[in-house]
Amino acid sequence: MKKTKLKVRYSKEEFTIKKLKAVVICTSIVLFILLAITFFEYIFLRLLGLQYNSISALLFFFVLYIFLEIPLSLITNAIPKALKSVGIIKTSKGWLLFILNTGLTFLLIGLLDTFMVNIEISIQGAFVFALISGFLSWKLSNDDKEPPDAASKEFKEIGNKYNS
Repeated sequence: MKKTKLKVRYSKEEFTIKKLKAVVICTSIVLFILLAITFFEYIFLRLLGLQYNSISALLFFFVLYIFLEIPLSLITNAIPKALKSVGIIKTSKGWLLFILNTGLTFLLIGLLDTFMVNIEISIQGAFVFALISGFLSWKLSNDDKEPPDAASKEFKEIGNKYNS
């Protein structure tokens, strides 16, 4: 019996089962990591006083939190790097990163708490969670490479690479 590959045509590209498996495996790994992080955040928030009326409200809270926190985290990590590149601050790993991460996490949890009737967390609990989350993010970013200054040769080489 002859083996045949199942191929799906989509905009002139062929996706084989192997490519589909790779996408499914990568997606599963990312979802597993997000689920593990969410579980630890749930345990921590629960210790800090998170109360909820139903499991569906809790799941909705964490889905909103994750999908709003990811772009906010990208922005809060980019601001100090941009300010470092233009020479306004000396390092992108200082207190500004900690304050931005803590403030936006506190604001996000506060907004979700305000607009979600079935979820409740105290202001103190949200603040402690934001402080610890900001501290962890600050410590994890210490290994990041500093961006080049706008006047440096490296910055100009990067600009030339994209302009040509």
